[in-house]
Amino acid sequence: MKSRISRWQKSPVLTGLALALSVTLTAPQVFAKGKKGGSAQGSEKKKILVGGFSGPKGDQARSATIAALKGDGEYDVAETDVKPGASDESFAKASGGASAVIVGTVTKGSGLVLSVHNGSDGALVQDVEIKGDSPAKLNKNIGDTLTVSVADAIAQAKAGSGAASAAAAPSPAPKPAAKKADEDDEEPTPKAGEKPTDKPDEEVAPLGPDGDVKRPSPLEVTIGVRAVHRKFSYHDTPQTLFPDAGYTGLSTYQLPLGPAAFIQLNVFPLAFKSSGAAANIGITAGYEGGFATKSVYAENTPQQQELKTQSNEFFVGLRGRIPVGVHEVGLVAAYGRQIFSLLGDNPQVFPDVAYKFVKLGVDTRFRFDELTVGFHLGTRLVTDTGDLKRLWFSNTKAASAEGGLLLGYQIAANFELNGGVDITRYAFNFNPIDDPPADTNSKIAYGNLVAGGAVDQYTSGWLGVRYSMP
Repeated sequence: MKSRISRWQKSPVLTGLALALSVTLTAPQVFAKGKKGGSAQGSEKKKILVGGFSGPKGDQARSATIAALKGDGEYDVAETDVKPGASDESFAKASGGASAVIVGTVTKGSGLVLSVHNGSDGALVQDVEIKGDSPAKLNKNIGDTLTVSVADAIAQAKAGSGAASAAAAPSPAPKPAAKKADEDDEEPTPKAGEKPTDKPDEEVAPLGPDGDVKRPSPLEVTIGVRAVHRKFSYHDTPQTLFPDAGYTGLSTYQLPLGPAAFIQLNVFPLAFKSSGAAANIGITAGYEGGFATKSVYAENTPQQQELKTQSNEFFVGLRGRIPVGVHEVGLVAAYGRQIFSLLGDNPQVFPDVAYKFVKLGVDTRFRFDELTVGFHLGTRLVTDTGDLKRLWFSNTKAASAEGGLLLGYQIAANFELNGGVDITRYAFNFNPIDDPPADTNSKIAYGNLVAGGAVDQYTSGWLGVRYSMP
């Protein structure tokens, strides 16, 4: 065996055949490697724009998406202010000649839906879903799978007229000066810790905590139900001031608990188009109506009777809001009316009230991720009390105050479950008690018509759903 190997090595013919066979086997591999390198250098990267992301922790998902696309090295990635739900025309206009525009919607507990739109006409190419039941898992899955998941959708996307397509007819080689200009126009690579920015001619609006453009919501609606407790009581009556004089007492009223439904609306007209200070001035309105409530008069007495109860309230006016980061302070000035009456008590055994007022107040909303905490305080400048002044106490003077606490939790994108406790209190000054009559008949009439004042207080707990237009 040893001598045979020696003869193969010394034979020029066999040595030449071996070398030829080696070249033949290795040439395709070398050619393939050379071709791949030439393609990467000679072809132009597809330009991709990343728009706004909505939903909880949308800003984190957006940053992870941008990092994954840039890290892939196959795309020229920039940012834009177009948001999820925008029209096809808006996507096409925002593309600036890019091949695809990507926006995202984060759903709590589910993951991220990436919408890939055509750069040419803004039409939706495909929705791509990336799972993740927590922000940390979602961001990891974005880094691991995003580029593979969106590759097919991006490949189908078509660039608008503002971009040079790689499939277009080849152009002559650029002159050195032109090449230098192209290099100057390239987006600089951001340093560690810096946020990627677009070219100067692509103005980017700032993004909010959920990845949306920081334009304030133009429409807010809250719908809910309320359980109301009412207590109307007099003070400084002849019966309490002169307990042994035989005066009769005025009838008080108490509603242990009554249901009501309500709706409140805030509209900021200029916020549909702009994000300036004027976008935070709007119209506020609300309505509340009680239902399925009856009252019993003179219970457990021969005069006992059941009375239908009518109660409702509305207000309409102006509301201004002051953004403080993700938090908000609101100022309200509105006109309103509140009615509470017992139907069927003829003659009246208890005064019906119809308060007309000017409402002035301040409210706050502090947001901590999905949790919202707030409160409101205000006064009602009462201009009319209805029958309380016209039929019962002609010298009535009224003052009012209101307040409440709010707790909210985001249950879906743009929807929040809200609940809270509210108190509205009216305080009255009637007429002072002086020189009460001595005879019995006058005492009865006098006791039924005289009091130093009264308090009408409404305490309620409520639960509702709040929708904010993105």
